[in-house]
Amino acid sequence: MRRGFRWFGYTIVAVMAGLFALSGFSLSGSTEGLVGFAGLLAVGVLFVLAGFETPLTRRFGWHRILGLGFVMMGVVNLLTVLFSWADGGLLYAVATLSLAVLFAFMGFDIARDGPHFDIDPDETV
Repeated sequence: MRRGFRWFGYTIVAVMAGLFALSGFSLSGSTEGLVGFAGLLAVGVLFVLAGFETPLTRRFGWHRILGLGFVMMGVVNLLTVLFSWADGGLLYAVATLSLAVLFAFMGFDIARDGPHFDIDPDETV
């Protein structure tokens, strides 16, 4: 499972790099775009980091770094809905807020090695 999150992180970073290239390497006109790009890039880096054996993962545990990535994904979703509250409808706002709460719960439960997600903290790469 740990290796799978590494590849998921690679995919997120690659998609964000592709979107950055398609936008002409410019995100200066949109605060929402900059926050979303930086946040999802950080999420991808955290997922990749959780997939490797590093001093950081040995010190804090890979599952806690993975959990932080999920919490950050929830925060990015929350910030996205706050930035675009006036543009979208109520259904979009409720769906995005629900997804943000779900990601935050998943991250918190994974980081604390809770009972809801079966993550082995001692899993090796």
